[in-house]
Amino acid sequence: MKTLRKGFSLFAPAFISLLGILSTVPPVKAAPWITTSRLHVARDKSTATLLPNGKVLIAGGIGNSLPGTTNSAELYDPATGTSTLTGSMTTARYYHTATLLLNGKVLVTGGINANGRLTNSAELYDPATGTWAVTAPMVYVRYGHTTTLLPNGKVLVTGGEGTNLLSSAELYDPATGTWSTTSPMITARYLHTATLMPDGTVLVAGGFGNSGTLASTELYNPSTGNWAATTSMNSPRGAPTSTLLSNGKLLLVGGYGTSSYVTSSELYDPGSQTWNPVGSMTTARYMHTATLLPDGDVLVTGGFNGSSLSSVELYSHLAGTWTVASSLNTNCFNHVAILLSNGRVLVIGGEDNIGYSVNLTQEYDPSAGNWILTGALTERRMNHTATLLPNGKVLLAAGVGTNGELNTAELYNPATGTASETGLLGTGRWSHTATLLSNGKVLVCGGNSADNGVFASAELYDPGSNTWSYTGSMANQRYSHTATLLPNGKVLIAGGWNPDQIQTSAELYDPPSGTWTNTGAMSSRRYGHTATLMPNGKVLVAGGYDGLLTFYNSAELYDPGTGTWTPTGSMYTGHYLHTATLLPNGMVLVAGGENAMGTDTTVAELYNPATGNWTLTASLTYDFEQYTATLLPDGNVLIAGGFLGMFGGSGFTEIYDPATGLWTATNNFPGAYAQTATLLPNGKVLMSGGAYSISGPTNREDFYDEGLGFSAAWQPQITTAPTVLNTGSSLALTGSRFRGLSEASGGNSFQNSSSDHPVVQLRALESGQTLFLSSTNWSTNSFTSLSVSNFPPGWTMVTVFVNGIYSTSSIVLVAPGATGTILLNQANLTSGSFQFSFTNTPGAVFTALATTNLSLPSNNWTTLSGVTETSDGHFQFTDPQATNYLRRFYRVESP
Repeated sequence: MKTLRKGFSLFAPAFISLLGILSTVPPVKAAPWITTSRLHVARDKSTATLLPNGKVLIAGGIGNSLPGTTNSAELYDPATGTSTLTGSMTTARYYHTATLLLNGKVLVTGGINANGRLTNSAELYDPATGTWAVTAPMVYVRYGHTTTLLPNGKVLVTGGEGTNLLSSAELYDPATGTWSTTSPMITARYLHTATLMPDGTVLVAGGFGNSGTLASTELYNPSTGNWAATTSMNSPRGAPTSTLLSNGKLLLVGGYGTSSYVTSSELYDPGSQTWNPVGSMTTARYMHTATLLPDGDVLVTGGFNGSSLSSVELYSHLAGTWTVASSLNTNCFNHVAILLSNGRVLVIGGEDNIGYSVNLTQEYDPSAGNWILTGALTERRMNHTATLLPNGKVLLAAGVGTNGELNTAELYNPATGTASETGLLGTGRWSHTATLLSNGKVLVCGGNSADNGVFASAELYDPGSNTWSYTGSMANQRYSHTATLLPNGKVLIAGGWNPDQIQTSAELYDPPSGTWTNTGAMSSRRYGHTATLMPNGKVLVAGGYDGLLTFYNSAELYDPGTGTWTPTGSMYTGHYLHTATLLPNGMVLVAGGENAMGTDTTVAELYNPATGNWTLTASLTYDFEQYTATLLPDGNVLIAGGFLGMFGGSGFTEIYDPATGLWTATNNFPGAYAQTATLLPNGKVLMSGGAYSISGPTNREDFYDEGLGFSAAWQPQITTAPTVLNTGSSLALTGSRFRGLSEASGGNSFQNSSSDHPVVQLRALESGQTLFLSSTNWSTNSFTSLSVSNFPPGWTMVTVFVNGIYSTSSIVLVAPGATGTILLNQANLTSGSFQFSFTNTPGAVFTALATTNLSLPSNNWTTLSGVTETSDGHFQFTDPQATNYLRRFYRVESP
């Protein structure tokens, strides 16, 4: 992703004392509960299921409109904070259960139907098609039962209310779509809890029995299909919540006791099979929810104790105590809560004090980001570039140093937190661009120099040799231009400052040939503008300055297919030295910079590619330029630093939430402008260099940590990922802790918060485009996606989210899928080697193999040197050992 911020004021005068005062202004943290959107159907007693594609399936429940019970379903998208209707269930129902299966489908069971009758029907939701299909019915009609996904992929259903109170248990087999009975529980019960324990057994606790509220508990062993009694709880409780903690113990909270609502909570220790009381909540409650947070604490929301509650409490897993947290924005019980992949908690619907169903969705944000000083750069620099390389290191190149422009470069290693010098550029430059190419090299072009003016030259950094070499020069000198990696592998350069005039021109760099060609010119002269690769492959250029006192509010689109530009909707105000960020929902956030009056602006607006129009969103808190904007792993945007004019660099930081369209202040960092910001594979943001004040550039480096507070022992780990992912193919990962903690939280029908499964995200390094992948199968140690499409080729971070905790990302190359027949043309080289050429999809990646024995499997063939794309769609490889054999066979594979 682009990390360059344009900057023209190399050294700004500053009053250090005033800057110090400004930098200590405390951030005003917004309330952690945010109302995001209204549901299409108000509902309580529904279910919510986090899907592998990051969205939440909300199904069924009771609404306010006749006939009340609904079969409707909708999908909540955390990227937008909105929900859209999806296919309706075949049966309207409430007090049912929903379970995500290992194949990515959702199994809905039982409940009460629109006629007020109990049902044993079951159906499956397919996220790939958005449709429901009936599957075999359960053996028993039931509601108030539990469903638990077992490690073997089967689903255990226990208890509930049927024609009478049930002790029965049954198993659903997704492979056959059938049900079979297993041993019944020792005690009949409903509105109990069932939790998968770390050893694979299922602990059932409490609930309501034939003789009242139960304190008894029992364990189901999937290996034998039998139940065994275990130690009873200290207090009987019906409709409590159960949450498996990161230490393997089980927290039971609240519920209804023998005669009143309960404040108490207790912990089950599976090692000793004992229950021990822990701190009590401030407020008694049942029909509440409990959700395990990424930091290991438990968030309890709402509930009922004679009236509907809005109160919220937090359980500290370290101290064993409760504290009151910020209240919900509405009273609710019989609601559902789900832990999202971004670490937030989504509360959906519920019932209010006067019996109406709630149609609100609310999100709780537990994070509080912090800045952490890390190592120092080897040299002070500003107006440089920062590029995340495929090996996970960050290349910091050129810029302005203490004594002028730099031709130095250095590599920052996140593993050690240190920077080291690497090869020298051929030309010192600043306000240039740096683009990571699909071949792993970095293209630096243009820029400015106090001594040598504006450059047309370009050079390539090779991470393999740590060296720079010149490549073809642009047709035009330019700096503060934009560079965009296109889906076809070429680089689009647009606009910028030229010694004669600001440019409308644009040109294309072709990596295989190292040459430049002119393409269509923009309609307006621009520099200090932004360029964003859209999901449809077009490039949005917005704003900028023409050098003649015009600050543009216009925008235009470049079509790589035709090489032409067309105007699109105009922004509400001119923006120059602003930022543009592609959001996960496909919209583009443009924020800040200078406006048409030549003064800094707080205006922020959103571009909708579907309509080509802009809409205003909430304004920034601070009006700066030359700051950075970084899309965080949770989908929010971090704004940091900026130019304060006479006060130097800003330390203010704020975060934009696309789900609410609001900005909130976060902790300040020391303050800088013309710095770079790079999202690292570990999820932290590296802020490097820049300038604070009249003292000039700095060599300081800082991390921004979102502050989820999780232990490394809970973090999912990617062990293997493909080097190349061809579009149209599936992504296969192996690793550990892909299932995280058992179901995150357990409970009865509507209190389940099962989000322990992996959610896998692709994030393009250059464009920032993101995509959550649907899964065909997943387990504790593996994940396989559906085929990947509609994603730009290039280097991409792959991240696994489990229980709101993200893994360290792997970096893979997304390549266009290869097409059918390959035609080889042989040439004998003077060295005696054989050279072969063929044509295929431009940008595709290939591996060449050779053997003398066709009967050998391909993994026993000899891998030759890489296949090179010499020009668009034309590839070559060489066999230097060909003369050693009388006969040689070749195979070309993608990748």
